[in-house]
Amino acid sequence: MALPRRPAAVVAAALMLAVTLAAALVPAGCARRPDLCGLCQREIHAEVRTVVEFADGRRVAACCPRCALHVAKDGGAAARTIEVTDYAGGGMLPLDAAWLVDGSDETPCLRHHAPVTAGEGAPLHTCYDRCMPSLIAFRDAATARAFVADHGGTLQPPGPR
Repeated sequence: MALPRRPAAVVAAALMLAVTLAAALVPAGCARRPDLCGLCQREIHAEVRTVVEFADGRRVAACCPRCALHVAKDGGAAARTIEVTDYAGGGMLPLDAAWLVDGSDETPCLRHHAPVTAGEGAPLHTCYDRCMPSLIAFRDAATARAFVADHGGTLQPPGPR
């Protein structure tokens, strides 16, 4: 039995409807791009997100406390405040109120970077990276000390930076 012929307009309309429905069913998260650091353009990881507020009132999201401190010390615009994320529990706090772990084996800013090679596959040694050594913030001393016990690094108490 031969199938009935359908007008080309009906087939085209059905195809367009199918494509539209398929696009609507794709989860929004698949198309979402990660937030990028306003200072170095790296992906921002929620557990080390940092916000720099400049003297002119601009607020810029940064990938980590280390990157924000580079801008505060070396940048042209004066940083008024820096807020950091508590690595263990989330939530923002002023940089001066945070316990900081400097140089642990956790490197959130480098988590998704492939090793750089010299063309022949030999990995190159990193001489400088603005986010290294890592600088990770904690709200309380006990959590920061436990982190240092597990991941190494040097603990810096709250205070002016």
